[in-house]
This record gives sequence, C-alpha cells and structure tokens, in this order.
Amino acid sequence: MSGVVHTWLGFLALAAGLVHVALVIGSPLPVALVLLLVGAAEFAWGVFAFVWTTPPLPQLARSGALVPVIGWALLLVVAGADSFGPLTDPAGLFPMLVASVFDLLIALGLTVQLRRATAPAEPATASPARPGRHLAGVIVGALVIAAITTPALAATEAGQAAQNHGDAPAFDLSGHDH
Repeated sequence: MSGVVHTWLGFLALAAGLVHVALVIGSPLPVALVLLLVGAAEFAWGVFAFVWTTPPLPQLARSGALVPVIGWALLLVVAGADSFGPLTDPAGLFPMLVASVFDLLIALGLTVQLRRATAPAEPATASPARPGRHLAGVIVGALVIAAITTPALAATEAGQAAQNHGDAPAFDLSGHDH
C-alpha cells in the first residue's frame, strides 16, 4: 500500500472518529455511549495507522468500519424519523453521512490492501523515492478531508453550540474585571 494512501486512511479514521464523538451531544444515552466507543476506536486506529508501517488489524478494522454504517442504516429504517436525536433527524443527516462515507472509504482501502496481500507477488521494480510527491499527496488528502469534515462537525449540536470566532470568551482568564 502506498504511503500516501496509508496516511489518508489514518486521516479518514481520525475524521470519522471526530464526527462520531461530536454526535454524542444530543443523542440518547445508549446511542451516545455507542458513538463515543466507535469514535474513540476510530480515533485510536487512525493514530496507529500513522505510526505503524501497515494499517493495524486490517481485517478487524475493515469490519469495524462497516459497523457504524450498518448501525446508522438500521436506525434510519427501523427507528423512524426523530427517535434517535441527531442521528435520524433530517437536519442532522449530513454529519452521519460524512462519517459513513469516511468509514466506507476506510473499508474500501483496507479491502484493496488485503486483496493485494493475497495476490501473487509481482516482480518488484525499483522506483526512485519522490518525497515531494509523497508530501503533496499527504497535504492534498489532509486538505480534502478537513474541508469535508469541518462542515460536518459544524452541523452537529456540538458545532452549533460552539463559540463563534471573534466572540468574547465565556470566561476571562486574565483576572481583570471588564
């Protein structure tokens, strides 16, 4: 697996984890706990994907990436329009859609890696290292994922409750009375 794709998988997992954790706010307690667990697992896997030379536990991670997608689809079909807060609310569909797309991309990337690992080895051809090209690929991936994740986070209840840039802070650490 190329180093750039490997890094993108880490970015995707971090982003999906952030969105899932942001959806905890406003969700019923059982759903919130599942979202927190899924988000923490995605975030941890994303961190390990950056540090390890190959994506960690690819078969388990591939299955794990599909769990929130299948769970959300079941909620949409079985639960009805507004029984699970932001996960099934029509206004809040965008964050879960983004997290689901990220999870599907992780599963797809890991599937490709697993198939290549079981395919007969082709003769290796020496290609010159291109650190500039690698860095450009990593930067482009980070920018695209951030550009998609930011509006998804803003569409969550946590994002809607966040303080606008330039507003006065909720508390003053300077010790001065204003």
